[in-house]
Amino acid sequence: MTENNLIKLIKEYLIITIGVIIVSFGVQYFYAPNQIAGGGLSGMALVISHYIPSLSVGTIILIGNIILFTISFILVGGDFGFKTIYASFMMSAVMDFMEKVLHTYAITENMILAVVLGTLICGTGLAITFAINASTGGTDILAKIINKYSTVNIGKCLLLVDLFVVVCGGLTFGLDKGLYSLMAVVINGLLIDSIIAKIEKRRDSKQEELKLQNAQ
Repeated sequence: MTENNLIKLIKEYLIITIGVIIVSFGVQYFYAPNQIAGGGLSGMALVISHYIPSLSVGTIILIGNIILFTISFILVGGDFGFKTIYASFMMSAVMDFMEKVLHTYAITENMILAVVLGTLICGTGLAITFAINASTGGTDILAKIINKYSTVNIGKCLLLVDLFVVVCGGLTFGLDKGLYSLMAVVINGLLIDSIIAKIEKRRDSKQEELKLQNAQ
């Protein structure tokens, strides 16, 4: 591995770490304390943790991700698989740290604010990881697989997968919170597509600039 490749790899994993911390913050300070199952494995983990309180959200996410790792390696590829393994383990660790050491709490108990702010934060973190061919694991892996083998944008794939989680959240925490979860999932899917489009546009413009510089 050349020095440039090593620097690029370190930069990518640093970006993944930042994305994971952002997602974890949104889940633990907006979604979890307000019982908003905003899709994904983290949303399902909130549901399972409600019925099995002895299992933390971070632990459930870790178990679920282990089950899905093989799928990502086979159907998506090694690069995505390794990045996803790192991101999912890191997310479990960060969420457990926030929950057990920082003792997470609801920054706001206003459900509309919790949904909007939590989704903006989580969606931004997820978009950052998706943009460099990674994910935080869980249902994100399923969304990535659908995206790879279809023409559907990653955000809409995530929306389709997360509808099941929303239904489970609604049955567990009540219809009103289920509707808030649905709102979070819809906003999240649209937000991710928007952010990724902007990142890719900026990346393409930089590549064009480099090509022009090399041609001169």
